[in-house]
Amino acid sequence: MSQESSSSRTASRAATLSGNELAELLGAIAEAQDFETASGFLLEQLAEAASSKRVIMFALDTDCRELRDVRSLALGQSRRADPLVVPVNIEGHPLVRCALGLEIVACPSASTQSLDVPFESWFAVPFPQLPFRGCPGSRPLGIPSEEHIGFEVIPRPPGASSGLMGLAPFGAIMVESTDGAALRDRPMIEAVANAAQLAGPILSRMHSLEFLHRTTERVDDQRSLLASIVDALPDPIVITDASNSVIVQNQRAEHLLSPQEGDSEGRRRAVEINNLLFSSFLSKSVLTGGLPQSARDLNLVDPDEGTDLLFEVLAHPLAATHGRDTSVLSVLRDVTDLKRASNELQRQFVRQRITEAEATRERDRLNMILNNVGDPILVSDSQSKLIMMNPQAERLFDLPVEAPEDRQIAQRVRGNDTRFATFISDFTISPSLFRREQLGLAQPASGAALPVEVLSGKIMNERGEPMAIVSVLHDLTKQVENERLLEELKAASGDLEDRVRMATAHLEAQNVKLQWQSSELEKAYRLKSEFLANMSHELRTPINALIGYTALMLDRIYGELTPKQEEGLLRVQASSQHLLALINDILDLAKIEAGRMPVHLESASFRATVAEVIAQIEPLVRKKSLEFRYEIANDIPAMHTDRTKLKQIVLNLLSNAVKFTHKGQVTLTASLVEEHIEIVVRDTGIGIKPEFLDLIFEEFRQVDQSRTREYGGTGLGLSITRKLVALLGGAIGAESEYGRGTTFQVTLPVHSEPLTAEEHIARAAIGAARP
Repeated sequence: MSQESSSSRTASRAATLSGNELAELLGAIAEAQDFETASGFLLEQLAEAASSKRVIMFALDTDCRELRDVRSLALGQSRRADPLVVPVNIEGHPLVRCALGLEIVACPSASTQSLDVPFESWFAVPFPQLPFRGCPGSRPLGIPSEEHIGFEVIPRPPGASSGLMGLAPFGAIMVESTDGAALRDRPMIEAVANAAQLAGPILSRMHSLEFLHRTTERVDDQRSLLASIVDALPDPIVITDASNSVIVQNQRAEHLLSPQEGDSEGRRRAVEINNLLFSSFLSKSVLTGGLPQSARDLNLVDPDEGTDLLFEVLAHPLAATHGRDTSVLSVLRDVTDLKRASNELQRQFVRQRITEAEATRERDRLNMILNNVGDPILVSDSQSKLIMMNPQAERLFDLPVEAPEDRQIAQRVRGNDTRFATFISDFTISPSLFRREQLGLAQPASGAALPVEVLSGKIMNERGEPMAIVSVLHDLTKQVENERLLEELKAASGDLEDRVRMATAHLEAQNVKLQWQSSELEKAYRLKSEFLANMSHELRTPINALIGYTALMLDRIYGELTPKQEEGLLRVQASSQHLLALINDILDLAKIEAGRMPVHLESASFRATVAEVIAQIEPLVRKKSLEFRYEIANDIPAMHTDRTKLKQIVLNLLSNAVKFTHKGQVTLTASLVEEHIEIVVRDTGIGIKPEFLDLIFEEFRQVDQSRTREYGGTGLGLSITRKLVALLGGAIGAESEYGRGTTFQVTLPVHSEPLTAEEHIARAAIGAARP
């Protein structure tokens, strides 16, 4: 029973869009006054047939790039403020397939989540139009993308597709299915599609006519507005064709180029002359290589007054359209009054330039005279006001440009001006023609006193009245200063001679004393160093004998040894060798300070010398289980240096690094920096505190005396290394982070220069500067 009822309802809904009902609907659409009313008829019938409350009609825009909703029914509050837009380049969108492919599509609620549409469940039917030039044609579309899969293309019944022949896409009608039942009612959907197919040409034509009407009205309004603007312009504007015939002109151009009914013979002749001159101007422009890019002059006649008019013409070609020849837009600017004013200004300018030239010559002569005078010169008028002054006077009576807001300078300038104005005022009212007087002025910049002598004279006019006053100021500073200095010099000359004599005697006595003390200190220092150097044989001989006899006993030359005897001899041997090393360090230091340490310069291979040092140091590295790395640049050349001292420098630095490193690594790198070799030794040892970093190169000093028993040594190694580096002309420095390790950097010249005895002692005393 329910199936029969459903079938009857489906047939009833489909019947409302067939037969007479459909004919009446098409008639009502055709007789509607506008597209809004006609489309409303169609949407109401389609909504009734589909039992839907909401229907949207989409149409292609003028560029055929988007589908836009042009009419909707019962959208209510759910409709958005902005129109629904679907780009047609999304070929997988169901609305695009419906409109461009002329297909019927159905979208259940589960497939609309990725679509920007207001309905959850809906179907859409194509809305075609009759084809015309430029309209889009229907085309088969590809497989939809994954985000648009889920809609269904409903096939048309056999023979229904032939009705689409000769139709082109115009849009689509989307019908909401609230319960989804309408999507299963294929006869109803086909009836809706058939009604939309038949109504489409009528509504699309009506829509196009309304759009054309609106466009035409807008164009007419714009044209009227443009004509009003052009006519309101004061300049004539003319558009001519290729034959120089006038196509369009404004009222001002019509006044010059077009005759009017009832014109006098003279006005007609003036208009004809203007047309001949204007046509000749355009023709000449074409013959001379095209229209000018800048304005050119054109002479015309005023038809009313008969006077000559001068115009600046700016002609611009307009692009050819619809097969027409290129037109020319000409703008004529009336410059008649401007030209007259320009000519008058030019004449006035010439006269003014002549007058200015004469005045300039006179002024230059006067300025040359004033500027070449060393004394300040001022010119005052009959009211005692300054009207002219030379640069020398400006320094006294004008604020300087570099300090315009300096209050002290301004106060001194006002003081000078007040004194001089008082003098000029008194002179102005006096009957005399000349006056000489001394004034006390001040230098504005320094405030120093400036005594001057003022000589003033009056310039009289033809009536015998004073016209101006010229004043010359002569500086009396040198004269006054010389007189004062002469008196002071006489008073102080005797005392000065006595003081100079006493100071000279004291300085001589101090110099003699300092020279004697310096000589004694140098002599004592040299005697100490020479004594230690001369004791080398006496100190080394017994130590070497003790080491030798100990070695013989350990080699069992004098018989077998008990373990205790062997242990004691080993301690004696180690202590003797340690003592010999200390004596050697002290003797080397003494030799260096005494200037008796020889420097033998020779050609030496840096790489080979360092290799010998590495061979000596590797057993110590292995004994402490340290990692030793070295890297020597390949571009280091052979050195001209003392090979033995170079070896001792590198050995001291590496021995020191191994000595104070318990674990980690010791690194040696060498590179060429300009004309010097840079040697860097890094370790990961105990490091040095910042406050002790400046003490490590001093003799007999270690940064922490508590370490002496743990590491041994006298604190001479780095001091000797520093002095050896200085003897070779190099520099040494150190950087350290306490607890993290120390880095020593030595810079030695590739080519060391031989030293004189004085240079030898000086470098040994001073040591090398830190890099």
